[in-house]
Amino acid sequence: MIKKIRHGGFIVALICVAAVSAAICAVAIVGSRGKINFNADYYYVCYRITDNGFSASSISGAVSSYGGAGYILDYDGSFYVTVSCYYNLKDAETVCDNLRRRELDCAVLRACVTSYTVKGYSAKNNSELYLGNLNTLNSISVMAYECANGLDTGITQDKAKQLVASIKSGLNGLLKANGDNCFTKQLKTLLAECAARENGYILSKDMRYLQIAVTDVILKAELY
Repeated sequence: MIKKIRHGGFIVALICVAAVSAAICAVAIVGSRGKINFNADYYYVCYRITDNGFSASSISGAVSSYGGAGYILDYDGSFYVTVSCYYNLKDAETVCDNLRRRELDCAVLRACVTSYTVKGYSAKNNSELYLGNLNTLNSISVMAYECANGLDTGITQDKAKQLVASIKSGLNGLLKANGDNCFTKQLKTLLAECAARENGYILSKDMRYLQIAVTDVILKAELY
């Protein structure tokens, strides 16, 4: 089940929030009756909501030019142009408050995952694997988040590249374990996003984009 709440209006700039050593509460349990219970909350600071992908694409570039992620989250029938993502409401609202003080409107979208329906006999056999995937992806999103915050506060490019390499290694490990199932395509897409960012100068917005892309996979996981 996924729930959302909205606060305020919208945004446009790069935000640096103090890095919380993201002790995200993500808990995964194989439940009875064909369900996997996995609890995680994501709070997206958004610039705008549109009802079509074309409009969102044109806005995404502007958000990126200001230093935000610019990732388009296709969620619950709307397209959210995101700037950043946090693991608790307070951090996200602090960012929005700072932007509003600069006369930039903003909003927070909360996406809460509580369970997944396991579809089919094969998926039930893979329940433990899928639980591991979700937990690992959650941890990878935190790594990207902390790298983004580190880049905002002065870590070196060498350190950032090491973190990207660790993220890529984690994704490769998942891909090796999920060679032909419901996670395979999404893992390949995330690896392509890593490849697009690992060479050249890494910016905090690059890592925020990657972080949100990973959480998007978690939100939309269909276990079969």
